[in-house]
Amino acid sequence: MKLFYLPGACSLAPHIVLEWIGKPFEVIRVERGTTRSPEYLKVNPLGKVPALVLENGNLLVEASAILLYLAEQYPEANLGYGDRSTPESKYELNRWLSHFTGNVHPAFFPFFAPQRYADNPDWHSAIREKSSEIIGDQIGFLDTHMRDRDFMLGAHLSILDAYLFVFLRWAKLLPTPLREYPDLYRFFESMANNQGVKRALAEQQIEA
Repeated sequence: MKLFYLPGACSLAPHIVLEWIGKPFEVIRVERGTTRSPEYLKVNPLGKVPALVLENGNLLVEASAILLYLAEQYPEANLGYGDRSTPESKYELNRWLSHFTGNVHPAFFPFFAPQRYADNPDWHSAIREKSSEIIGDQIGFLDTHMRDRDFMLGAHLSILDAYLFVFLRWAKLLPTPLREYPDLYRFFESMANNQGVKRALAEQQIEA
């Protein structure tokens, strides 16, 4: 497998999961600003990361879809539904994966790239400020969920935890310190000390 990633982007989540799974894989760094280059478009015509190329040459895209594929392809890693593959347990994982994809991840877009939403630079600070408020609402909601929990699904590590770690790493750039969310901060510190997370961060040459 080959994972194309941009350091610190959402592609960090499948990178972490691949480390947890422990099967052979290769990572290929994509530099910021080059995802629309002719070379990378040959890999992923969408011009986005992550892109996971399987051994048979098949291309997988979209972080949440890749995460779910990895959980189902390698059930022995117990990063998905675990041994509780019931409609309820499947719902719980898919519910949070959908929430991350539909609500949490997009909330960061205006914060990181306000120019996508307004050409006038005078508006960019206001866009980022409003984005910070929306992200703060999401972070607060997740902090409540993590009360008395070690992992998103409660009892065991899952693909959700890798994705959440990425969001919290981004959230450290917000005006409100992550320490203000004690349960998420506890989770973040624990994840930062996870060996698979450490390996992925080291490979991408970034810090927690």
